[in-house]
Amino acid sequence: MTREPPITVLYCIDNAYLPQAGVALSALLDAAPEARFEVVVAAFGLDIGLSEAVFGAVMQGRDHAALRFVAVDEGLFEGLPVTRDFSRSIYTRLVLQRFIAPETERVLYLDADTIVQGDIGALWRADLGGATLGVVRDHFRLDLERIGFAPGKPYFNSGVLLIDMARWRQRACETRVLELLARRGRDLPWMDQDALNIALGDEARFLDLDWNWQPRCADVPADFLGLDAQRYEAMRASPRLVHYTTSFKPWNAAHRVHYSALFFAAAAASGIPADLLPARLAARGLAQQAMRVKTLARWHAPGAFRAARRLVRPEAAAAMYRSGPGQ
Repeated sequence: MTREPPITVLYCIDNAYLPQAGVALSALLDAAPEARFEVVVAAFGLDIGLSEAVFGAVMQGRDHAALRFVAVDEGLFEGLPVTRDFSRSIYTRLVLQRFIAPETERVLYLDADTIVQGDIGALWRADLGGATLGVVRDHFRLDLERIGFAPGKPYFNSGVLLIDMARWRQRACETRVLELLARRGRDLPWMDQDALNIALGDEARFLDLDWNWQPRCADVPADFLGLDAQRYEAMRASPRLVHYTTSFKPWNAAHRVHYSALFFAAAAASGIPADLLPARLAARGLAQQAMRVKTLARWHAPGAFRAARRLVRPEAAAAMYRSGPGQ
């Protein structure tokens, strides 16, 4: 009997996200204890001692996974734009064909700020229908005309990518995306993600939304996300993969981020020494306490919260919920 090949997972990180990547990997492996994994961590300039402490703890006792580190030449991305929030590490996944074995058929790329709850095998086996990428739609990008998108054309979040490596190579995806970044990168608000959408959007297959569930999905109406009420409530209650997008993360703003408890539960179960993990910051002061109450209201009474927001901040609500100010 032939064994199925392992699930090949790729994380691309820098030192700033090293502990978070360890937590993300731990959650992934614990969610699928019967699967086999080949995990690749690609980076440049990593703190070796910290890497060994974090990932050594995660791999302890998790014998269904093999871990490999890849050192990437930062010079590959010379001249590409960076910001205060995004270092050149965001481009590492674009050159994955240089360090992924040619016989590898698929790669699942995951951002380091993700927590998997469901059996990732279902995502891994998704039918791509001949597409290069399996992706999840990002409904929160509302200014797509800035990058030349036609009205109604779907845009994906690039924090979760299921990649057909044969097509990636055959279609010269690395070259196409990097050349586009060299030409237009400084004019693209979301740089690598925008470039992937522009270059490969027509070669992507859109998958279930809860394979890349952003916390703010819990705040919007079901129809905003193109879901019926029953399916929305099921996803909201227990998404299979939570992706902490935006600058607000569990480790810097737990009092305002839905699903923060999932991250800290995964951190506690990871085996990583506590002094290496980001601490949960308490809500201090009146402003943060008020935000905590507001977050609880958003979670437990989302309809009432949206109604109140339409009254108090109608323009913001109209943009967020795609409705007229008085609706």
